[in-house]
Amino acid sequence: MKVLIVAGGTGGHILPALVLARDIKIRNIGQVLFVISSRKQDREIISGKGIDFTTLPITSLQSKNIFSVLNFLARLFIGTIESAYLLLKFKPDTVVGFGGYISGPIVLLASLSGVRTIIHEQNVCPGKANRILARFVNKIAVGFLDAKSYLKSFESKIIFSGNPLREGLKRDNRAKAADSFNVLIIGGSQGAHKLNTIVPEAVNLIEKDNRNMLNFIHIAGKNDLEEVEKSYEKIGIKNRVFSFTEHMARLYNECDFVISRAGAMTISELLTLEIPAILVPYPYAGGHQKLNAMVLEKIGSGILLEEKNLTPYAMRDAILKLMDRNILRAMSSRAKRIDKPDTCKILIKELYR
Repeated sequence: MKVLIVAGGTGGHILPALVLARDIKIRNIGQVLFVISSRKQDREIISGKGIDFTTLPITSLQSKNIFSVLNFLARLFIGTIESAYLLLKFKPDTVVGFGGYISGPIVLLASLSGVRTIIHEQNVCPGKANRILARFVNKIAVGFLDAKSYLKSFESKIIFSGNPLREGLKRDNRAKAADSFNVLIIGGSQGAHKLNTIVPEAVNLIEKDNRNMLNFIHIAGKNDLEEVEKSYEKIGIKNRVFSFTEHMARLYNECDFVISRAGAMTISELLTLEIPAILVPYPYAGGHQKLNAMVLEKIGSGILLEEKNLTPYAMRDAILKLMDRNILRAMSSRAKRIDKPDTCKILIKELYR
């Protein structure tokens, strides 16, 4: 079996697709070719992972000025031609698109040429590419059940697969120290400047006795690393600050609760590991992160703070609320009730159809 997997544009699209690609390879059930954009960031994510990949020159439309539009159209035309050639050369049995602008032409061409096609939508609200492709593909796999309400016209195609999660995720349920709380701050692979500034400000408002119970593990991104370290040192708070880490499974096990943006993969990981969270959705990119965050808020295992209303005082109050073992246990138990499917197993089953 030959499987062509397409994803690009952000780590949120590429990382879950990479999990599926590696699972297919580990099970030795087919040949996989991964297609990404020609962006340096995409290549850095997949390089060294042991997966064969190729690139397409397709890019997103950065702005509406004439030069940007012409560049977009030229790259789209060239990328479409290259997509057709790639399909003829590789001859896949199935094409799986994980969203992003890169997936549009090649998934559409595969579908029109009679190749079995599946798209996977990680977010609650489907992205533009997947909304267009939904009418053409054979199956639509969704990471959250709430996504079904945005794809009502294609209900017969939808399967609930959940999101493919990174390897090694397993919650260590050993009892935590009663007099201290480890807090993990996640801003995504590039960090989140708003979280990097608001969290230290909020901590500075907490009374000293409570503040001394806190220990922060902060993924700040490359640009804000030094500033975040200085902020914690000035307050006198215990901290470990990283620009980036590949050891998220270990950090999740160290923390009592998380402060984070609300990317689809982060929400899925928090739900799977049953970790309580304070969520500050990225307010742009169509506002899809707010809908992701509401998945945890609705079941009572997350606190949603919108950035437009966010103040150091609001963040302080949310942190103080979670400095209660009974509240943390209750929030974790609510996440236990949610169905957590074996995503790769479900998707591989669809490949065999």
